Formats: sequence, structure tokens, C-alpha cells
Amino acid sequence: MRVKCERDQILKGISFCQGVISTRTTLPILSYVLMKAEKNTLSLYATDLEVGVETRINAEIVEEGSITLPGKKMLELIREFPSGIITLSSENNLVTIRNENIWIKMISLPQEEFPAFPEVKGREIKVNGKILKKMIKKTSFSVSHEETRYMLNGIYTTVFEKLISMVSTDGRRLSLITQELENVVPTEVEAILPLKACEQLTKIMEDDEVLIVWGDKQIKFTQPGVSLVTRIIEGEFPDYKSVIPKSFKGEGHIDKTKFQESIRRAYILTKEKALSVRLSLQEGKMKITTRVPDQGESNEEMEIEYSGEAMDIAFDPEYLLDVLRVLDCEKIFFGVNGPEDPALIKPINGESYIYVVMPMKI
Repeated sequence: MRVKCERDQILKGISFCQGVISTRTTLPILSYVLMKAEKNTLSLYATDLEVGVETRINAEIVEEGSITLPGKKMLELIREFPSGIITLSSENNLVTIRNENIWIKMISLPQEEFPAFPEVKGREIKVNGKILKKMIKKTSFSVSHEETRYMLNGIYTTVFEKLISMVSTDGRRLSLITQELENVVPTEVEAILPLKACEQLTKIMEDDEVLIVWGDKQIKFTQPGVSLVTRIIEGEFPDYKSVIPKSFKGEGHIDKTKFQESIRRAYILTKEKALSVRLSLQEGKMKITTRVPDQGESNEEMEIEYSGEAMDIAFDPEYLLDVLRVLDCEKIFFGVNGPEDPALIKPINGESYIYVVMPMKI
């Protein structure tokens, strides 16, 4: 194989692959990137057997062929090359990487050992990339990381008619967002997408249209020059709709920025001991208090629009900050039912997004 291409193009391609390369694996080939040169395209592949990425870059193909190179080492090396044309050439299992003044030789593993990039067949759906990334951003933080609850280790995604929904939960909180599609999907499709795949999508996809091929066991996301294939997490996602409160004993409209700043200050005191922050809600105002034994306490009061029963309710401040960081609105709706019942937070701007969070014991 012999290929010439721009250093920045190779760097971009390897960076896309780096996110799925296995760092701890019993199969050495999974820490490598497969490079295939054919026609006028250099294709790069990486996989951990759960998520796979293919990226395609323009190149001058002097001689077609395939090589494998260690992904992390390759990324570090190409970063240190100056801008300009880089030549990749191989002879047997030895690969030379060079420009005018630099020659580096690396050993390639047999490309036959690299897993085949899967072909996915199924229903085709088109989604705006900007919308897809926003939906992932607003649900990924509440995915469970407990391996024993594997069906909660991803984002449950459904598409039906002109709506796409994403929901995630770790058992203590839940995020749900729904957006409209341009085209109608007549038959409902659903899948639990692994968190790793979703996080990689936000890094490699542009804001343009994404073509999704929805297979039985795998899903493929494609934009010009890049594709991501992920396996679907097996198992049944729990009935999340039953835990979403429909009515409230107390309802408030709160300035998001001021609330976020107050909770952030409280979190600084509590984070080392994982303590709660107490919210005292009553008509016209909310008190935010924290007490940390042997360290100190904080007390704040802010004006809010509140109606209903006065009550004290405590939360993990980190759970509140997680949702406040992703909300794009001036005010939020805050619905509560008591110190042991789930509360609901949503933006007051018409966006179809809700966040349900369980209180902590007072």
C-alpha cells in the first residue's frame, strides 16, 4: 500500500476512531486502526466489538492495500507531524510514515485479524444531526453505570410517525426528550443504544442530516465521510411512564440561572460528603440550606413564583446541577409532591423535555 494525504485529514480520521478503540482488551488487534486504500479514498476503521466507526478521507492512492496500526500511538505521532502531505507505505508487515524530513517505521498486525465492519440492513430514518446531538446531551447524564442493570446502561430510543424520543434512567432520576421528524415513520421502532455509542455520535457527527439504518440487532448512523455502527442492548427497558408525576401539590416557576448558581455554591460545601441540599418552598420564595458537620453551613433565599403546599424537600445537588447545565431556558417549572415523592423539572419554553428526580431523606 502507498498513500499520500494531508496530515490534518489523517489526524481527523484517527481522532474519530480513537473514541471506540479498546484500551483494555485481550485481543491486541482491537487497539489498532485498520486502513484501507482504494480508488481515491483512504478508509479508517476501529471497533471494540460493541461500537464501530468508519471514516473516509480523500487521498492520492498510489498503490491500493490495507494496513493496521496502533490507534493511540498513531494519533500521538501524527499530532507531532507538521502540516502538509504525509505518505503511508507498507512492505510486508512494516509501515513507513514520512514527509519531507521525517521517517518513522511501525509494525503492522495482519489485517485479516481485524473484525469485519458489519453491514446493517433495516428501516431507514433521517434525523437532523443537531437535534440528535441535543437529545443525547439532555439524556446521557442520567444513564446508569451499574453493570448489573445492563438494560439501563443506554438510552432507550423510539421512533414512530413523526416523533423521536430518547429516555434514560439510573433508578434515581429520569430524563426524557421528544422531537419532531420531517418524515413519517409508519411502524414504530425501538432500541436501547449503548452510552458509549451515543457519546461518540456527539463527537463525530455534524449538524447536517444523519441517515439511520435500524436493524434487528445493530443500528448504523451515517453522514458523508463517517459511519458509526452500534449493537443494540438486549433486554426490556422499564415502564418509565408510570413514574412520571402527572399532578403536583406544589408548583414553582424558578429563574434557572439564579437557581443553578445557588445550587452550585451549596454543592461546593456538600460534595466531599455527598450530602443533600434542602429546599424550603413557600409562596413567593424558596430557601436553600446546607449543613456540613464540622465544616459549616450555607443559607440562601430567592424569590420564586410558587403556589400550593409549603414544604421542605432535599435533593442531591449534583443531580440538580446535571439537568440545569443542559437546559436552554430562562425559567424552569418545578413540581413537587412531598419529601419522599419524585419531583419534576422542565423548561418553560415549549421544549418537550422533562426530568424526574427522587428526593433524599431529610
